Amino acid sequence: MLRMAMILVVSLAGVAETSVAGSPIWGQSQVFKGTWNSQSTGHRGPMRARLTPRSDGGYDARFSGRFALIIPFTYRVQLMPAGNDGWNQQLTASKRLGPVLGSYQMSANLAPGQLVGGFQAAGDTGTVSLRRVR
Repeated sequence: MLRMAMILVVSLAGVAETSVAGSPIWGQSQVFKGTWNSQSTGHRGPMRARLTPRSDGGYDARFSGRFALIIPFTYRVQLMPAGNDGWNQQLTASKRLGPVLGSYQMSANLAPGQLVGGFQAAGDTGTVSLRRVR
């Protein structure tokens, strides 16, 4: 269970609104809420993220949520820009979780006010969906 919680926390590595040029249109932290869903196991739960824009066009993200309805988790990751089509910004995250869990990968599409993405780690794959709340 703890392994799954760590994987899911990482999966929520990114959301923010961007301008056409891909730079943040807001200069302060924003809060997003939504859910994570494991396609491998069927587990799911609530998730919250606080994103803070970085000067390099990426974001410092702190994700928190619950696994199995009662097990809390928190995770920090840097989201890096991977492309922009004018309305949507593609973000990626990669982090080594250690010898047992391996590596975490995330690819997300950030549209104004929402994030939709997928993650893969330790044999698990899944999705995340968040909306900006403030």
